[in-house]
Amino acid sequence: MSRLDLAVIAAYLAITLGWGAWHARRASRDTTAFFVADRTLPWWLAGTSIVATTFAADTPLAIAGLVAVDGISGNWFWWADVLPVVIGTFIVSHLWRRSRVLTDNEISELRYGGRPAAGLRLFRALYFGVLRNAIVMGWVNLAMVKILSLALGLDEEASGLVLAGLFALTVLYTLLSGLLGVVLTDFLQFGLALMGGVALAFLALEEVGGLGHLVEAFRLAPDVLRLVPSPGNNEAFWAFVAYVGVKSWSSGNTEGSGYVAQRILSTRSERDARLASLWYAIAHFALRPWPWIIVGLVALVRFPGLEDPEAGYVRVMLEVLPSGLLGLVLAAFFAAYMSTIDTQLNWGASYLTHDVYERFLDPGASQARRIVVARASVVLLATAGVGATLAMDSIAGAWRFLAMISAGTGLVGLLRWLWWRINAWSEIAVMTASLLGANLVGVFSDIAFPFSLVLVVLFALPIAFAVTLATPPEEAATLKAFFVRVRPAGAWAPVARMTGLPCRRIGLRPWLDVAAATFGIYAAIASTGWLLFGESFRGVLAGGLAIGLLAFSIQGAEACPAAESRRR
Repeated sequence: MSRLDLAVIAAYLAITLGWGAWHARRASRDTTAFFVADRTLPWWLAGTSIVATTFAADTPLAIAGLVAVDGISGNWFWWADVLPVVIGTFIVSHLWRRSRVLTDNEISELRYGGRPAAGLRLFRALYFGVLRNAIVMGWVNLAMVKILSLALGLDEEASGLVLAGLFALTVLYTLLSGLLGVVLTDFLQFGLALMGGVALAFLALEEVGGLGHLVEAFRLAPDVLRLVPSPGNNEAFWAFVAYVGVKSWSSGNTEGSGYVAQRILSTRSERDARLASLWYAIAHFALRPWPWIIVGLVALVRFPGLEDPEAGYVRVMLEVLPSGLLGLVLAAFFAAYMSTIDTQLNWGASYLTHDVYERFLDPGASQARRIVVARASVVLLATAGVGATLAMDSIAGAWRFLAMISAGTGLVGLLRWLWWRINAWSEIAVMTASLLGANLVGVFSDIAFPFSLVLVVLFALPIAFAVTLATPPEEAATLKAFFVRVRPAGAWAPVARMTGLPCRRIGLRPWLDVAAATFGIYAAIASTGWLLFGESFRGVLAGGLAIGLLAFSIQGAEACPAAESRRR
């Protein structure tokens, strides 16, 4: 690396730390400022922050690894998540904002009551806020170690020391700035990371002679360039079916919880909540991935047979980038890394502070004490993330592990908002069953992912619904309080009758918006791929379809009746 590269990186790090220090005073005022930015975020800032958070240093490496192993169609592992994200946008996001909770986990005791609800809240705070959070930080740290060791020519120990400094800087500005500072730095980091990814893709294509030569390189292996696997490729095709038909609705974040909910809870209105979630869906799935895919394909051509296919992305970067631009792209990786780590730390600390300390240990704590606990929680979670890093060796493998242990939870989480009969035991049962099922399949079966995930879903969901029907519903007072405050639509007629309020159906338009946004995003993905690989007619048709469908869905997200427009 040249001095110019190092100067670019140093300038970025200095700006980031200064930004965090600038917002320290506001973040120190109270936990509402520290964790939800006083609920003042506009949709474009909240949505971009979610996009930046999901773009970590691991993401380009993992996608390059998926392309190397399974071709472009390997990306259906995460492209299948379009549907749950869009359902969260049009069916749930405004309900999150209307709930006015401080953390998404707090909904456990708003929606449910008694000891089961308290136990669920505590369990989720520790399970998601600490265990899963540490796993995510672990694979992001692992990616940065790979990048540092290859880009700087460092051994594992030296890479670890550099990473420790970068990690400490991220922890420091997260401690200082609270969510507002995190979100604003996310905006800067997203722009830098996107610019670096596009520049690398252009230069990588030049290295292999352009798109035409890249396509020709795979003439004898056409399956690599397929957007959807051929039915003749049995294993890949049925994996695609499993991703779209099962993983999309059963595993993970169907209701938009976690750091997504934190951003939605931080928006200034229900309209902003919907638009933030929709902007995230469009940018995350349709706008961002193709530069990474292109670099992954170039890595296959330039470095075939790599023992670690996830390292191909960095190898291309080192081969094609000139001095100065290499520093910019490395700064982009640092930005991607920091935008994820700062979110994980702030979000996880919100669980430990609000859902553990305030709820169970010191309910009467002053705001000053809560801020101290919040900052101590950031340090504790940072330590857990370092520990998780030492136990990992594959980024995509960690992605699959999390999908397995959350199989079935997505559907139950969504039904919490739509069906009054779901109770605390439903969520406890599905989390326990998916965790148990994932371990049973892992120990006693050699079935490959994603077919193993289907088995876990078939194991966990029947248990969850059996437990739901075998246990009594939540008490009437709890259900009525939730219904009056959140006003959910769907299967709530018995509760609506108790309150004297009308029971609203979801209606046709939100589901049309879900369909339009889902197919619009997929059309945009396909259009870009076809245009890149020379199928201009299909690409233009798909692009026109994408524009029309997404315009329709944006109009639906914009619609905000006066009764829904209240703030805070």
